[in-house]
Amino acid sequence: MESSMLNFDNLTERLVEEIRSAAMHLDLYKSIRSSILRYRAGVNRSPNFWSLTLNAHLESTRASLCRVYDQTSRGNLTIKSWLEEFKAHHLKDEFFEPSEIDKFNRKPLVPNEIDQDLELVSSSDELVDTLFKRHRNNEVAHISMKLVSRGESYWKSYPLTYDDYEKLISRAENIINKYMAHHNSTSFALLSIFQKDDYQYVMESIEKNATQQKNAADAS
Repeated sequence: MESSMLNFDNLTERLVEEIRSAAMHLDLYKSIRSSILRYRAGVNRSPNFWSLTLNAHLESTRASLCRVYDQTSRGNLTIKSWLEEFKAHHLKDEFFEPSEIDKFNRKPLVPNEIDQDLELVSSSDELVDTLFKRHRNNEVAHISMKLVSRGESYWKSYPLTYDDYEKLISRAENIINKYMAHHNSTSFALLSIFQKDDYQYVMESIEKNATQQKNAADAS
């Protein structure tokens, strides 16, 4: 049992790492994008760099979520295979009963709840289906020849909004924290207050340098 629990804990930590990566890249994308006007002097000095940076953060978010919600094989670690593993080997009758730790981060499970959660992380869910079949299968894991020959991009034909990305991230986070509260009374946070605003140091430094150079040029 100890070995089994250790293995499941390893699976959990790696899956959380992937979800956290998606959350951090999306947070940086949104933060940088919303700061462009504030730091436009510095941004205008290197527009190609910032365009590529923003695109890289958004693409990293999409790639991580494609791994988290992958539907291709039971041998892959995904939120779906993780939940199936929990259901098969770690689900206990006591998880459906009230407990002292309910005053913290645990709620008793209800019948069929885990099956409903499995539906939320399967291709039967419209959002997961769009991410997996449209984006992952045609632009992330592979480049579809048919798609390219038609001059089509699923970024445009089947767009995923920022809200869609946040829904997928929150869904995976909530599911893991729900069942880990029963498994070993732990929970995971995706964003740290220590890294949330660290991008500002870079942008402020570039803005300051650009302003100093402009002032020096104006004075000469």
